Amino acid sequence: MDRSIYTALNSMNILRDNQSVTAQNLANISVTGFQKDIQINFSSVYLDRDKGIDPRVMALQEPGGFDSTPGPMQQTGAPLDLAVDGSGYFIVKPANGKIALSRRGDFSLDQEGQLKDGDGSLVLGNDLQPIVLPAFRKLEISSEGEIRINALEAPLDAPLQLVATLGTNKGEELELEKGADGFIRPKAALDDQGQENTPAIEATGGVFMVNNYLEKSNVNPVEELIMTLEHQRNYETHVKFIDLAKQMDEGGASLMRVPD
Repeated sequence: MDRSIYTALNSMNILRDNQSVTAQNLANISVTGFQKDIQINFSSVYLDRDKGIDPRVMALQEPGGFDSTPGPMQQTGAPLDLAVDGSGYFIVKPANGKIALSRRGDFSLDQEGQLKDGDGSLVLGNDLQPIVLPAFRKLEISSEGEIRINALEAPLDAPLQLVATLGTNKGEELELEKGADGFIRPKAALDDQGQENTPAIEATGGVFMVNNYLEKSNVNPVEELIMTLEHQRNYETHVKFIDLAKQMDEGGASLMRVPD
């Protein structure tokens, strides 16, 4: 079989993966604070160059990542809705998984008074513990994430009391990656002994936020739809290339066949 078929199949596998990334982005257009995945980059490697013949070129894939560009803000008027203003992340504890970073600010309280986001993850304070709020009449959240309330047992004219501060991290000193669960965490690095070491997430502060607003997904649906069409055309081109290679292989085999 002509080796060019393997070259085409390798490229088709990368195109398939990129199509999955595009589908993932389109499926999360309406998810609050979603940061789109970046498609796999193509690069090339030459084979058999040291043999002094025309080398074949294979496509290599370089890991993509995610786009940390802030999405557009939408006013909601809900007192527990927050949008990060600029760079930075909330610190959350997913239901299944380690502490992670998130820009999702659609917060609410469960029956136990625990602060959770729209995904059900616990929102952590600057002490990296879940935030639990007592019953209150009024609540305010400052641009620095300080939560103040007027508790039910307090007098009506009592000043608002500080009960918690949202845990945040700028994410500037960490190399971040998005996991299979969709959450953002520091990327593991090799230490001096060659062992993988994942930096711990700390509440560094310095993140500013806007109350009564939510950050929408930063996915551009038009761009993703165009990429879907481009992937489809490229995939069809590679299928035609494989068919042509098959015809060339069959033609060469017929020429080599010994006549009866």
